Amino acid sequence: MCTVLFIPVNGSYYFASLRDENPERPTARPPQCYSAAGYRYIAPADPLAGGTWTGINSYGNVLILLNGGFENHQRADTYRKSRGLIVAELLKSVFPVVEWSMMDMEGIEPFTLIAWSENNLYELTWDGTSKHRRALDHQHPYIWSSSTLYAAPVKEKRQSLFDHWISSQPLINQQTVLSFFRSYTEEDNGFIMHRSPELKTLSYSFIELRPPDRGTFYYDDFSNSTPVTELLLTTGYKADLNPLFRTQANGLYKN
Repeated sequence: MCTVLFIPVNGSYYFASLRDENPERPTARPPQCYSAAGYRYIAPADPLAGGTWTGINSYGNVLILLNGGFENHQRADTYRKSRGLIVAELLKSVFPVVEWSMMDMEGIEPFTLIAWSENNLYELTWDGTSKHRRALDHQHPYIWSSSTLYAAPVKEKRQSLFDHWISSQPLINQQTVLSFFRSYTEEDNGFIMHRSPELKTLSYSFIELRPPDRGTFYYDDFSNSTPVTELLLTTGYKADLNPLFRTQANGLYKN
């Protein structure tokens, strides 16, 4: 939720994120499948606020949260709803970008959402006043760093490191991406950082989306726990048009 990567590789799409948080915060629950009528998704969970910062659903949608909008903001004392709850709500959706566009964000802390939906990549930003939606080139790799933690010069350095790594044409998988993150561990601004006793990188999430039918979620909370891998079948969305053509008893529809 504080550093995010997107990398397209040979028809697959890789999403990686690092979560920077207070180590005293209750330990996040590892990814598991949540399902009910109409949705199925895999995500870790924040037991304090009840939401999540990343996940993939059975429609092949991927969402990753970044704290803050385009620049750092002054935090309010209270907010109406956790940003993580918004991510959890959108993971239940067939069309999360559309639903985000219709959501009331008043009283929500600024955030940026990296969204993969309908085979397109989006950057969705709520800056505390307005929403901004930007369609991105899904054949191009990207890196994002949270505006609440990383100033513009730091973002530029991280971008430069990422560009250099990508240009070397490395093998891309969850292990090599983690190795890249571990290549820059400067305490304050490294990918895996330890800025203070109250702020450090707590976990690594890696989602591999292989259209049209499979997504894999790998999660390491950097504790003594064994990393978790979860598989999700992504069936996509097919509208049920039968009601439009089925003969109804009341005679409103006929074949």
